Amino acid sequence: MEVELSYKTAFCSNYERLLCDCVQSLNAWRNLREEIANSSLTSKEAGDELIRLQADYAKAYSRLEKHKDNCELCHFVSKISGRNYASLSVAVMDKKHSA
Repeated sequence: MEVELSYKTAFCSNYERLLCDCVQSLNAWRNLREEIANSSLTSKEAGDELIRLQADYAKAYSRLEKHKDNCELCHFVSKISGRNYASLSVAVMDKKHSA
């Protein structure tokens, strides 16, 4: 039974979509790796597919990181995610200065 992943970030729908893509890519790569390890598959096709899935995950993760760095809202939320007052005030001051 396939379980649909859903991440409610509540602040950025693009980040949420990219996060889901990243997790799906990671799971596909991880599942094939496990399947190959359990079945002792050693074919070139299996290796090529594993490399392709690894590259897909790397691309998805890179898109997620680039978005987080370039999205003003995500950047702000990541600054305050530590939930300490010092980081909150720095994030608020940065937001005020950039406005």
